[in-house]
Amino acid sequence: MNKDKDMPPMDIFPNSTPRYPNLWIYVSCRMVENYDKALYFVVERLKECAEVYNDFECFHIAEGCDYFTRRRGLFPVELGERSHDHELHLRFYSAPLKRYKPLEIFGDKFYRIAISVHFEVDRPSGLHAYVDECPICGCTGEYEKYFGAETRVKNENVHDPLGLDLLLYGKVRGKTTPVFNGINFFENSYKMIIEEFKPFREDMNTAKIGQVFFLSKTGR
Repeated sequence: MNKDKDMPPMDIFPNSTPRYPNLWIYVSCRMVENYDKALYFVVERLKECAEVYNDFECFHIAEGCDYFTRRRGLFPVELGERSHDHELHLRFYSAPLKRYKPLEIFGDKFYRIAISVHFEVDRPSGLHAYVDECPICGCTGEYEKYFGAETRVKNENVHDPLGLDLLLYGKVRGKTTPVFNGINFFENSYKMIIEEFKPFREDMNTAKIGQVFFLSKTGR
């Protein structure tokens, strides 16, 4: 895909949205009848692979999102008094994109679901959301240069890409967990394309963006 093909600007999202959504899921119009069913399809697949908790029935607008869901209790780490586990949370931005016409690409039309994916300390609550020295979520290894950085910088450059890797491939820094599958879990069931790229516009204030296309079920 031409990565700058109709990626909407940041200003379509509410002013309280802190970062450009780093995961875009595209569902073929041949698979679903309308945008709401595309959204339902995405949520059901995420529940199936990652067992995220679906609180779509709840009114939740933190950081300008329409809906919020998460998966808790991941990758516990022993660090003495700073021992903790992690969570992946997803903020959905569907209302702005529902007004858009389906995107035409690959000889098909797609409904678009934009999600902000983030990985961070979960519990104990006193350590939420950052332990810089953590070998899983912290500013270590390739992220060492962000040690002690302000919250915004760590969100954009550490916790966003870690969350994206986990949701796409079920891995954080090459580590897997038996209780979590990435979206690539469905490659045997659906004809899919998974892409990643670096932001190419100033308003894309996150370190990496992923795109997932669901073209059809396999064999079709």
